[in-house]
Amino acid sequence: MSTSESFSIICVTASREVAMLARESAAGALPRAAYATIDPDAIAPGKLPPADCFLVDARDAGTAMHVIRRLRAGAATGAIIALVEARDETFAARVAGFGAVEQVALAELPLGLAGALERALGGEGWTPELTPVRDELRRTQRLAAAGEVALGLQHSMNNALTAVLAEAQLLGMEKLPPEASTSVQRIIEHTRKLVQLVRGLDVVASTRTGGA
Repeated sequence: MSTSESFSIICVTASREVAMLARESAAGALPRAAYATIDPDAIAPGKLPPADCFLVDARDAGTAMHVIRRLRAGAATGAIIALVEARDETFAARVAGFGAVEQVALAELPLGLAGALERALGGEGWTPELTPVRDELRRTQRLAAAGEVALGLQHSMNNALTAVLAEAQLLGMEKLPPEASTSVQRIIEHTRKLVQLVRGLDVVASTRTGGA
């Protein structure tokens, strides 16, 4: 049975930057999957390592078409995901016949790879062997969504708390009756504690990119 430990991803690119981004994104989507990079010129019949998914550098559509043809000619049976600068439906239609039914923009790769993998590997037609992989991809997407929510909350709450703290500190500089001055100092103290708590949302928000 396929599991995230036995699942393999190969990135086909000559770019070190694309390879590193793909590696980090794959680690976020399926942390325990095997990952490797091969140069497009290394694709040859009988010498292509097996993989469940190939990530093809498709920033140049013509080169990508050639690479995808060579992958299929080399008996690559895994899913193919094209890594593009921006989604292009014309390109998608051209490569669909070779099984490259998914594409994801490089700028969206850290957050978008899990969803692209799930769609490329079968959508609703998942086999029992791939079910554990699908479940892990869906967990990754839920964590990423939670991270997005946490990041939005952090931003909104931080702005509001910063404004409250600034106003309280200004008020604390005024000549106030002792009781009022004590209350203002308490507001400042508790607001600072809240600011620290909100900063702690960074831990949750880091799940957006496969972090903690």
